[in-house]
Amino acid sequence: MDIVTACSSGAFLIWIQAKSRSRSFKLTCGESQIGFLNFEKSCGSLAVAEVSSQRWTFKRVGFLAPRVTVREPDSDSDFAIFRPQWGGGGTCEIDGRAHFHWRCLDFWQTQWAFVNDDNRRVLSFSHHQGFFKASAKLEIDESAAAESQLPLLIAFGWYLMVLAADDATAVIAATTATTAAIA
Repeated sequence: MDIVTACSSGAFLIWIQAKSRSRSFKLTCGESQIGFLNFEKSCGSLAVAEVSSQRWTFKRVGFLAPRVTVREPDSDSDFAIFRPQWGGGGTCEIDGRAHFHWRCLDFWQTQWAFVNDDNRRVLSFSHHQGFFKASAKLEIDESAAAESQLPLLIAFGWYLMVLAADDATAVIAATTATTAAIA
């Protein structure tokens, strides 16, 4: 089912953490769950996502030249590759053809978007880190509603936001531990 058709009643697409402190998320439209993102382990970057009956695995790889790979089920080849840029953002190349750029829209890094090569916004995320659960509201640009890669971008954008939040938490923990050890 088309993601826009599935959520045409005026309800919003929202990613929400299934349980506090879990690495399992569901994509909802109103009362209906229409997708998920589940990390395989409590630590690590391997995750499985499904949106609109399409399924992928995501994994961050590399140290000196980090990237995130996207694979279709039971495949050993990369369907898409995301190459991050220094300071945030990056470019996602899908199937060797389509390019989408991941951009931060605000100073606090709570709003992100995929834009195309013409710098037209395709999909944006407004992230909310609650006290117990993380969530994000999605906004699909009307002109991008027919974009064939939209389900992948919906899942992948949230994956990138979760990784960024995990990284920020690790930095805070390391800084706190270092400060405590010095004091």
